[in-house]
Amino acid sequence: MTLPHRTSVVFGSAFVDIRDPHSGLGNPFAVVMGADVGTWDVGQRQALARRTGTPETVFIDAVREPRAPDGPYGYELHLTVLTPTGRALGACAHGFIGAAHTLAETGLTKPGHDLLITTSTGGSARASLPRARKVMLHFVSQEPRIAHGHEQALEKIFHLPLPSLADGLPILSVGSPKLTIEVTPATFARLRGKLNSVNYDRLMALQRELDINGIHMFCRNSTTSLPEHVIQVNAYLGRNLVVDRATGVSSAAQVSADPHVSDGQELQIAQYTRAGRSAVLTLTKGKSRNVCVGGAAFLVDHHTPQ
Repeated sequence: MTLPHRTSVVFGSAFVDIRDPHSGLGNPFAVVMGADVGTWDVGQRQALARRTGTPETVFIDAVREPRAPDGPYGYELHLTVLTPTGRALGACAHGFIGAAHTLAETGLTKPGHDLLITTSTGGSARASLPRARKVMLHFVSQEPRIAHGHEQALEKIFHLPLPSLADGLPILSVGSPKLTIEVTPATFARLRGKLNSVNYDRLMALQRELDINGIHMFCRNSTTSLPEHVIQVNAYLGRNLVVDRATGVSSAAQVSADPHVSDGQELQIAQYTRAGRSAVLTLTKGKSRNVCVGGAAFLVDHHTPQ
């Protein structure tokens, strides 16, 4: 496939409310594509990622068409995904969704084939656009790690006691490791009220110590026992983006390991910031640590970088 000769940046948002895509929900992304993007050096990419200011800026390095028009193979999509701080991400959700949606909306991919996605840092996923502008990503979760003895560090980060487990807290990942903490609905509500005072420096120190990309906190529906609401904080996006609006890979890892979710079960999870609901995620748990996560997306702007 030949990408457009002229480099362009497409802005959009993923994990929006499909019934009201302009409601302000979702996580912003930027997709950079053009025939020469694959030749850009690290400095050029990082400079543009800082300028876009979106949590994830996706550089489309290459798109290869299916090997046969009617065959089982999908498009092969190679990406580099950068945060505003210049960090390269392995697996991500809303950046992958943004790339898949952008290619479909601009006519660079045709319906009927999956997208086989790899990144410059070794992440991978399969993406499909099955219905109503909703991109679904397929991941395989990794074996959990367990963290012990970090209760005091967490209390200093959030200024609020969080539950501890005798067996430790799990670090779950589908390519982006998160310390995962289950809280009660009451604690979840208290957390939301304290998100403006998260201690960034202590959070950064804990992320470095545990080699994680953030802290994923969730609570369950009291009737169904299914995960329902989530909050995630991270330091790798920078001080201005500590509270993430949408974290598909975090929820995918949590649902994949969740004993209350049955194989084949689909559920919706709402992500929250202090202001309220910020994103809508759809997940389906598969067998053998497989999980699908996705959501609706839309494009808001398309321009040529200066």
